Amino acid sequence: MKRTRTYVVLELALLLSISPFISSGRAVADETISFISREDGTRPIILMNTQGKILKKVITTPGQPSALTWSPDGRSFAYGSRRTGSPDIHVMDISTNTHRQLTFHGSRDIWPAWAPNGKWIAFVSDRTGWMSIYRMDVNGENVKKLTNRGDCGRPAWSPDSQWIAYALAPDKGIYGLFVMDAEGRKTKKIAQNLPHPGCTWSPDGKQIAFISWDAEGRSNIFSTDRNGRNSRQLTQLDLRAYIFQPVWSPSGKWIAYTVAERPAGLGPVPVDQIYAKAVIHVIDTGKGGHEKSIKATKGLLSNSSIEWVPEGFFAVSPSTEKQTTLWGRLKQSENTTK
Repeated sequence: MKRTRTYVVLELALLLSISPFISSGRAVADETISFISREDGTRPIILMNTQGKILKKVITTPGQPSALTWSPDGRSFAYGSRRTGSPDIHVMDISTNTHRQLTFHGSRDIWPAWAPNGKWIAFVSDRTGWMSIYRMDVNGENVKKLTNRGDCGRPAWSPDSQWIAYALAPDKGIYGLFVMDAEGRKTKKIAQNLPHPGCTWSPDGKQIAFISWDAEGRSNIFSTDRNGRNSRQLTQLDLRAYIFQPVWSPSGKWIAYTVAERPAGLGPVPVDQIYAKAVIHVIDTGKGGHEKSIKATKGLLSNSSIEWVPEGFFAVSPSTEKQTTLWGRLKQSENTTK
């Protein structure tokens, strides 16, 4: 029998409101980024606009979140957490103020990705030895394994929910970029030699952005079509730059990603040390795109999970005047922008 654990968390608080963005009529869904910060060791979920202003802060206890993904309507989000011991997938329902645990396998169930049609959540699990991609219904039912041999990175759904792009390292080697249909069939390799497994679809479904090495050996963002044609380099970063987690904005104008500077000297560097000094960038995807840096708060996590916040989230967010919280006790808010 399938188990679904539902619980209410009393310590989740939204500290700042963004109601001015609702009333202004601006395209908030294309201006607001969420990510998980390493701030104070509590891993708050930060909502920030593209000017670097913090709009909301969500503190989750117990069970620090990782790899956040929003539902298409913005009324829920799925995330990875060790809340109950092993890494599992959980969902927060904003309308009911509850959390539900979806996976109970006891293995590492991580990196959820919500399908744009709202029906499925894809995730990565090592329950058969490899870090494979699985798909389940949003209630945790009907789990299906989609990939076989090889370790996979976080899956990315196409806008029509018919395809999944993902990085795969066969035999634990170098990542290649692959595309498969939603049933795990029609698999095709469209790029190779990826230094980081993150990828993202353009909103029109015509392009996939990913990280690869350019002709000079620098790590940069490229885009290609679903068949691996019409490749284009989108960023021009230097050799000292680490680049991670590209994600395309809802309008298609921007790609957000994280950048950290490679420390001087030789030898391996702990990934958390790299992310501690990382910042979020956004780049205009037009020709000769404009790039700008957005200062994050006190460093990012290696699973900081940058996502553009769906517009539907703002419709259920509380107002400044009421000073209420979505998921917990009432707290007074102060402007934490620095």
